[in-house]
Amino acid sequence: MKPIDFPQSTKVLQRPETMTDAECTSLHVWNDGKQCISCWKPSAWERIKILFGQNLWLGVCSGKTQPPVFIAAEPVFEKAPAKDRIKEWFTDLWENLVAMFKSIVSMSHEADKRKHFLAGFIIALVVGIFIPLVGVIAGLVAAFLKEWWDSKGHGTVELYDIIFTDLGTLVAFPLAFIIHNLIF
Repeated sequence: MKPIDFPQSTKVLQRPETMTDAECTSLHVWNDGKQCISCWKPSAWERIKILFGQNLWLGVCSGKTQPPVFIAAEPVFEKAPAKDRIKEWFTDLWENLVAMFKSIVSMSHEADKRKHFLAGFIIALVVGIFIPLVGVIAGLVAAFLKEWWDSKGHGTVELYDIIFTDLGTLVAFPLAFIIHNLIF
């Protein structure tokens, strides 16, 4: 997650001189003398992990104790007008889709992801020749079953494995549909 500026921020806390930019960056906050509130934006990948149950962790660099803190998943200030919220939602959606697309493109060079794509493609094609829609369902279910199996200690669970298997399934569907109509 990265800290971001927000309309209500009243000051910027600078990183300590003893830390590097990689360890800590400047932080925009709203401060009323009693509390500091900052805003953090999760990446597309972090949002997906949160959606699938990943925990959030809070780290505070302090002495021997931790001051009272809170994490909120909703704005702690007055709501912006509906028009602005809708515009921001679509902007965030677009940014997340672009980031996810870039991640998928960069991961497509990994041999493991190509194997997942091929597995989804073959399952959907073989089953889909007989009943195309069932082929798609079989490929999608296979992706989840494989990751479930991995979660039982037989491998590494990765959301992108599901995505690549599902992409292979969806690419095979039109081909299975055409072959099905030619044969039957």
